[in-house]
Amino acid sequence: MILEHRTYTMQLGFLERFYETQVERGFDVISPVLDRLIGYFSTVDGPLEQVVHLYAFDSLEDWRDRLHGLYRIPELEPYFQKVRPLMLAQENHVLLPAPLSELSPHFPAEQYWQRTDGPLAGSESMRDLLLEEQIVSLTPGMLGQYWDAMETMGVKALTPLTTNRLGSFYMMIGPLHQIYHYWFFDGFDDRTRRHNAVCMNPKWIAFQDKIRPIVTGQRSKLMRPAPVDEMVPIFRAS
Repeated sequence: MILEHRTYTMQLGFLERFYETQVERGFDVISPVLDRLIGYFSTVDGPLEQVVHLYAFDSLEDWRDRLHGLYRIPELEPYFQKVRPLMLAQENHVLLPAPLSELSPHFPAEQYWQRTDGPLAGSESMRDLLLEEQIVSLTPGMLGQYWDAMETMGVKALTPLTTNRLGSFYMMIGPLHQIYHYWFFDGFDDRTRRHNAVCMNPKWIAFQDKIRPIVTGQRSKLMRPAPVDEMVPIFRAS
């Protein structure tokens, strides 16, 4: 299983128009990739005017066949002509699920979440759902040491976030030695409360002390699900 992380940065003020083009195009025509979609999310802090979309594919071959096949569909050409001028930049990365099952409960390599599984239970009760993306950058060669520290100290320290964990992944194609953690929350207050509970845990302080020498940077962004249900299959609309 691989995760594709795709980021579109929009021209100023064109985010809403981007979503409108998705609805105008329709969704049946892109079913090969829609079947692998986790969700589209737009930033509410960090880099603005960005849309991050996440897909889970069986393999690089599965990704290539499904995505490149879209470019051979004549009916999609008008959509491409409309949507491309809305953007300033596009980039994508390919990631693998964390080697610890506790960190990727919905995305184990063997049997990962798919659209046919339906939305995650409980997401319908989150009326102000936020997705947090946290990126941890490490010095070269330190991934194994990071996972060891996470297994012995970090997982237990992150208990307040367990029920809100979407998954953790590490870079396969893109900037190396990076780890992506995803959690979802019922708004800013829920996120603050749970993170504060983690930060007060002595086990978390010990984990931070352990990994500090190998961490070169850390950043987060908060995102809201796309306003179109078909574009966020992993979360149920409230």
